[in-house]
Amino acid sequence: MKNEKGTIVLAGGVIGLIAAILVFFGNPANMGFCIACFLRDTTGALGLHSAAAVQYIRPEIIGLVLGACIISLVKKEFRPRGGSAPVTRFTLGAFVMIGCLMFLGCPFRMILRLAGGDGNALFGLVGFVAGILTGTVFLKKGYTLKRSYKMPKLEGSIYPAFQIVMLLLLAAAPAFIHFTEPEGGPGAKHAAIIIALSAGIIVGILAQRTRLCMVGGIRDLAALVAILRLPILCCVAQLLPELLKGSICAAAERCLRRGFEGFDGSRFQR
Repeated sequence: MKNEKGTIVLAGGVIGLIAAILVFFGNPANMGFCIACFLRDTTGALGLHSAAAVQYIRPEIIGLVLGACIISLVKKEFRPRGGSAPVTRFTLGAFVMIGCLMFLGCPFRMILRLAGGDGNALFGLVGFVAGILTGTVFLKKGYTLKRSYKMPKLEGSIYPAFQIVMLLLLAAAPAFIHFTEPEGGPGAKHAAIIIALSAGIIVGILAQRTRLCMVGGIRDLAALVAILRLPILCCVAQLLPELLKGSICAAAERCLRRGFEGFDGSRFQR
């Protein structure tokens, strides 16, 4: 159990560093690794929304799915399950996504924004904790989505296979796939495909092995420490280049400015 908790904490630190590295290699500032934003960009690339500023097939999502799938197959833990309350789960998932995009990021990005000195993320943190506590009350009152059932392995293979198709579409860039024009918005800012894909695979493997969960981190001490370590190491990674150039005061000031305003001076940069 002690080793397991240590692994969770280590995973949180590694993911925080990966987020900072992705920004360094081209991902939008004050974002790094945001699952909600990546899904938004990918759906735009498929033409499912018309916001031209956020259209790009994000390799991080592809890597996240494939990394988790591959390690689960290697460890013989690939056990697809489903079948319980699909409409309720879909509806709740839709509202979670709406909430994330209203906040300009998922809980993961909330932590990264805190690491960058973005005080606006504190309001998101308060709402996040309040939502978890509300859900806990419902669970204690007996609310449940009922049990899930074992599904055929073919059923669980569909989404990873879909991600491989998405990777091929990203590489081929056919005319029916939409991409944000250069300097056209956050969708035009991204790390090289191989770097982003590798980052996603690593995060997927770590998430599958540790079961690291942002919601569960509020209840579990080890996961909470991992979540806290994530912004600390991400912040250090952002400060380090500045420390090499000048004083720590200038580095901290610049980091905070980037956290609140973004690298291009836009306060609400996605």
